Parts: sequence; structure tokens; C-alpha cells
Amino acid sequence: MSRALAGLLLFLLVPALIGTATAQGKNLLFYGNSYTFYSFGYGVPELVGLIAEAAGEPSPTIVQALVGGSNLQFHATDPAQVAKITTGLAPGQTWDHVILQENSVGATPYFGFSPAVFRSSARTILGNVRVHSPAAKAVMYQTWARAWGHMYYPSPWSVPMAMHTMVRQNHDVAVADLEAAFGSGAATKAAVGDAVALLEWSPAWYHPDRSHPGPAMTLLAAMCIYTSIYGGSVCEVDPGFPSGPIAAALAPHGIKPATWHLLAGVAQRCATPANRRFPGSGDHLLLASAVDGEGPTACPSKRATTGANIDLQLRSLNGIYDGAFGAMLLSLAPTGSPPGPLPTYPELHLDPARVIATPFASLDLPHTMSFSLPFSLPGSSLLVQGVALKASSASGNPVFTATDAHELVLF
Repeated sequence: MSRALAGLLLFLLVPALIGTATAQGKNLLFYGNSYTFYSFGYGVPELVGLIAEAAGEPSPTIVQALVGGSNLQFHATDPAQVAKITTGLAPGQTWDHVILQENSVGATPYFGFSPAVFRSSARTILGNVRVHSPAAKAVMYQTWARAWGHMYYPSPWSVPMAMHTMVRQNHDVAVADLEAAFGSGAATKAAVGDAVALLEWSPAWYHPDRSHPGPAMTLLAAMCIYTSIYGGSVCEVDPGFPSGPIAAALAPHGIKPATWHLLAGVAQRCATPANRRFPGSGDHLLLASAVDGEGPTACPSKRATTGANIDLQLRSLNGIYDGAFGAMLLSLAPTGSPPGPLPTYPELHLDPARVIATPFASLDLPHTMSFSLPFSLPGSSLLVQGVALKASSASGNPVFTATDAHELVLF
């Protein structure tokens, strides 16, 4: 090799190598309490970092300003907590995101708390952070309702759905407040509580106190927050079972691949519409799919070929769509070029002229559909969506509610 050619290659390669070596991970500041630091011996922040690294992101810098039992008003005003904004990073570094986890009842008017104080405290914290880091964004960590059987039912809430709705709505208002104060895109919501609602507040997912998260729920919270920060789908992340860093963290708690994939689908389903591939209405109606018995999940994309065994399941959750007439909708489309969303019904992602519908009378019980794929058309995808003939509280559609669509990529 000539010196001139060697010099040219060095000239071209060195900047790329330097860029790789010095890739800057995100700087993340977590404010919260035990709902953030339960229950691995470490908590949500560390798992967010592991998921990001498994997704190929540069390792983030994570600073935890966590105090058990605290609320955002404390974090907004306590000098030591405020000081973390300036002392938590090396000089010249700035925050990318501040994650705000309110006391689990702090976004309600009960137990001495106030939704107005919750919202004003969130504004104060983001304002404090932006003095140091003008482009920083807030992630509102929406917590969950207590499990069935907790002493909060029937007072002050009749059922978990009532607590969930109150916490959810006040987090939505908090995000709107932050965007009004700091501009569009200044805040987003990590809808962890919405994800827990899709698990129907079963005590099996909680710590025995029916309040704090069990290990799998801690993982679910980290998945939701990862998607809110990075925009990526956890469904595409390989946790490295049996010996990768995430798998090693999960193993002592008995979390196996089936649980990972189940929770990844739930987290994807609860991401903002912009971070979901085929967003439906966003209600308590869930489509799960599986290929060759892999275990049904709400992850939206799977691969299948001739002879593959396809299993589909449509479920009404928390009783919302019990008794409603439903259907599975199936349609072919070129892979990578789905026809939707439809102009009239943006929650639908199928070609209305090429839909096969399989109706059924009631969603009182999960509706299942299984078949062996009789053909394969490489370059095409089979799109599947579930619907219930009942109004959607999320989208406002007065006639029907739609699940997110799933894509079976044919090869």
C-alpha cells in the first residue's frame, strides 16, 4: 500500500474512530421515591440504562435524587435535592431529561396532597433544571393504582380504575402545563400506570404490600421510561438471555424470556402514539399474537412463513368491553407500506377494500383465533387488528374501539 493511500485511509478512519470512542450518552436525572428505587436491590434507573445499552445506545449518565416517601414539592424545594442539578454532572455537561416521579398519591386531593401543588412542583423542578440545562426535557413518570385488595378500596376510591383515572388525568394535565410553560415538546408522559392497568392490577405483579412494584413491575416501569426517553420499542431489544447484562439482572428474580416479551408488548402498547408503529385507540382492549407457540405478546411485528401456526387473542381488560360485539380484521399489504392510518378513522391501519372480518358476539371472554398459515408471499405482510363495537374513551370515536395493529411479515 502506498504512503499516499495509507494516509488517505487514516484521514478517513480517524474521525469515525474518535466519534465512536467519545459517543455521548444521555444525561438523566431521576427525582422520586421508593416507586423508583424498588425492587432489585437497585431500581428503575439502572434498568433504563441496561435497556438503553442493549438497544445500542451509548451508556447514559444516571443521577438519582431519590428519597423514600417524598413528593415533588420536596424535590422542588429541598436545597440538597435542588443542588443535584448543578453538582450531579461534570462541569460543561447538561441534562437531557429529568424524570419526575410524584408520591403515589401526590397527584390526588387525598391524604393532604393537592394536584395543583403536584403540577406547580413539576414546573418548578423543570424550571430549575432549565436554568442549568436550557434544552432539558421532563418525563412525567405516571404511577399506578394500588392492587386489588388494598385498603384504599372502597375508600377513598371505589375500585382501582377510579384511582388510576385520577392519577392518569392529573399527569396528563401536568404534561400540558409544562408544555404551556416551556414550549411544545418540553415534556412527555411515561405511562407506567397505563401499562399496569393492562395487567389489571393483579396483586401478583406487586410487592406484598399491594402498593410497591414487584420485580417484574419495576422492569415494566423501566421499559416505559426507556421508550419515553429514547423513542425506541423495547420489543426490538434483545435482553441477552441467558447470560447478557439484562438477563443477569433479571435471573435472581425469576424473570424469564416469556415475561420479558409479555411486558415489552405491554410497554409498547402504552407508549405515546408517535412511538407505536400501528397505534389504535389506546383503550383497555388488547390484541396479542404469537407465531409457532412462542407465547402471545402485544409486540406489533413478527415473522411467519408457510405452515407457521398463528395464534391471535383479543381481550377486554378491566371489564370495559365485556359484552361488546367484536371482530378480528385481517388484510394483506406490501411489507413496509401499510395503507393506514385511514383519513376518516386514523386508528385503523388496514385496506378497507381488502379486509377479511371474523366477527363474534361478545368480549365477555377472550376471543381467540388460531390457524396454520397456508401460504407465504415474500414482500407482503398480513396485518391484523381487533375492534369492539363500543365507543372509545381515548380517541372519542363514538362507534368503535380498535387495538393497535400487528404485522406478520411473510418470508
